[in-house]
Amino acid sequence: MTEAGDAITPISMLWEAADPREMLTERFGFASATEATGWLDKVLAEHWSLRVDVCERLVISDANCLAWVVVDGRRMIAKWSMRPQVFERLAAIARLSVWLDERGIPVSAPQPALDGSLQVEVDGFSLGLQQVIAGELLDIADPVQVTAAGETLARMHAAMADYPEPIPSIEPPAPGTQLVGNDFRSANIIWSGERIAAVLDLEESSYRRRVDDLAQAAVLLGTRYHDWRPTPVEVRRAFVAAYVSVHPLQCDEAAALDERIATYLTRFSWPG
Repeated sequence: MTEAGDAITPISMLWEAADPREMLTERFGFASATEATGWLDKVLAEHWSLRVDVCERLVISDANCLAWVVVDGRRMIAKWSMRPQVFERLAAIARLSVWLDERGIPVSAPQPALDGSLQVEVDGFSLGLQQVIAGELLDIADPVQVTAAGETLARMHAAMADYPEPIPSIEPPAPGTQLVGNDFRSANIIWSGERIAAVLDLEESSYRRRVDDLAQAAVLLGTRYHDWRPTPVEVRRAFVAAYVSVHPLQCDEAAALDERIATYLTRFSWPG
């Protein structure tokens, strides 16, 4: 690939106000998008027996670089991290994703490498590969989508409560907590074909009370990458109603929900 490839491979920051080309070099050691794509082509060929036809775009998010690529005619996303201290956790999250997928929870499960690995550690990075899930981000202006979101989060909570493998976390699970996704919002929810096709980005999964995760999701449901605002009250109520129709809250959880919602609103200096 030539340097001219940079002109047709857009590169951007997901949310940071920084120069993406500088960050590609500073954080990941690649002098150009062409160099990054060439490296990715070699890694996918060696570990997945796949070749990159074209790299549609590169996006940098903190310590992660994401590449939307076409490989052997299929659109896929390769995501690699340059932070070794999270490699074990990334592998655990990949196993969680597969486990949820096997139980019918709509997530984006990773594509195993030739040796069965879900995350491959290579050249100081940890890299995973997934299919691109076609669709649009969740639209909270559509009551059908809001209801589906509440029902999906309820099913996720019920399934994750039974997950048998511990997920590495900063703090051990406290009494009354369970494994939750911790980032359920429009930016991470794909809607397609009158259903939720996938819940993305389980990397924030942690051990919390499910009512805390529900309250956070209710407040942030409509947020995207650069569009942060509180979920309207009527949408929050519809979302919570859909959730409890599938996975009812205990009395103490129901009593705590409004207080937790108010806490998240205050945290973002948003009106109730």
